[in-house]
Amino acid sequence: MFAEKHYPEVMTPEDLDAYLAKGWYRMGQTIFTTHFLCFGRTFYSAIWIRLPLQGYQFRKSLRKAHRRNQEQFRTKIGPASITPEKEQLYRRYKASFPGILAPSLRDSLLDGEDFNVYNTYEVAVYDGSTLAALSFFDLGKNSAASIMGIYDPDYRKYSLGFFTMLMEIDFSMERGLEFFYPGYVVPGYQRFDYKLRIGKMEDIQYYDLRTRAWQPYNQLAESEVPLKKMESRLDVMQQFLIENNRWSQKLYYPLFEANLFGFWHAPYFDYPVFLLCSPKLNSNKYLMAVYDPREDNFQLMRCSLFDDLQFYFNEAYTDSFDRRKNFIELVVIEEVLASSSRPDEILDAF
Repeated sequence: MFAEKHYPEVMTPEDLDAYLAKGWYRMGQTIFTTHFLCFGRTFYSAIWIRLPLQGYQFRKSLRKAHRRNQEQFRTKIGPASITPEKEQLYRRYKASFPGILAPSLRDSLLDGEDFNVYNTYEVAVYDGSTLAALSFFDLGKNSAASIMGIYDPDYRKYSLGFFTMLMEIDFSMERGLEFFYPGYVVPGYQRFDYKLRIGKMEDIQYYDLRTRAWQPYNQLAESEVPLKKMESRLDVMQQFLIENNRWSQKLYYPLFEANLFGFWHAPYFDYPVFLLCSPKLNSNKYLMAVYDPREDNFQLMRCSLFDDLQFYFNEAYTDSFDRRKNFIELVVIEEVLASSSRPDEILDAF
């Protein structure tokens, strides 16, 4: 699955290391992975990154920013806690944030519960007695994961969100940890690019879906970004179908994250873009061709409708997509009919 979520009752340091090394991330008390995103009705790839800490040193510009804020503010690092003061800071941050955030800090970190299955630490930044910024990060045995950074909008010019991430990295290096995980970046969507500032491009690694291994980020070509590759390979497949008098329609699929929201374990279709290769075979079945960047091949699938669409996705959300370009039906995979790197071998399965 491209998107998956687990609900751990216990998270050992070794378990967290293993999840992070596979491109997973903590969300509330759950832990999840996803490799595609949709912002503003546009689809993107989520590229998980990490910073190896052995031998790493802040470059000159980071040392300067780090030192400047250390001189300006007082910082405190220790086990995380939730207090009325921190909830007030969260509310101030939330009021100025352009996106959607959880109602409270407790909801965001703990799903509203009192317990925490993660070993979470915090960086608190004070201007005198005023709490100006706060960040949270989880510790494994050999790694740390940055979870959240918030700040008072009055201190925006000091880049305290980035400063607390530098403090997390510094703390992780002092503890002799091997890796620091800041989450994902999104090629073509600049909101997350600040995470790439933590090191030189040759220092940062990304999780490669094809090899299931971490590779130097500066070696990620635009054409190899998973969604870009899926789109280009499906264009090749569609041209081949046209040449062989086969109808198809390239569509995007906003419901690709059903695995993160579903309450039933079902083989949900989770490709963000595909070729619809037939009208309905009968009342609720479809032929769909996909390109899988993990296997570097095409697949032809028979899929069927899953009835509880509105139980998973808000109707206002689904209705906001143009149905001429998007497929707005929740479907599950019934059978993979063919799998091959060659379009002609896929055509034989029609």
